[in-house]
Amino acid sequence: MKLTVPAATLFSAIALTVAAPAAEANATAEPIDKRGGNGASCGYSGGWYTVESWGSWDNDWGKGLLDNLRGQCGNIVNWGFNYGGNGNGYAGFAQSGRSHCVEDAIWLASNPTGAIWGLNCVPVS
Repeated sequence: MKLTVPAATLFSAIALTVAAPAAEANATAEPIDKRGGNGASCGYSGGWYTVESWGSWDNDWGKGLLDNLRGQCGNIVNWGFNYGGNGNGYAGFAQSGRSHCVEDAIWLASNPTGAIWGLNCVPVS
């Protein structure tokens, strides 16, 4: 098979792709809605986290979220999950790791039905 694109052009395109800056994270406290109607908001104070969820990704009483929290963050204590009158899920738990592991766990848990990208857990007072 012959290369039909000049090598210099090909290498320039690869270099631009590799050197492209990463997108900045959305550092807002606003809830994030993503494809599939999935959404979430996340806040923390000290080591206590609260996650509000909506869409089909939370129809398992938080089991997928808890599984992914354990996988990403390690020890999760004082786990609780319930549905509010609005149908949204509400999870509360404590963990001693960084908030990034919670954000990753939310992405992983929501991924099968519409991944929630760009969510930031924000400090609450």
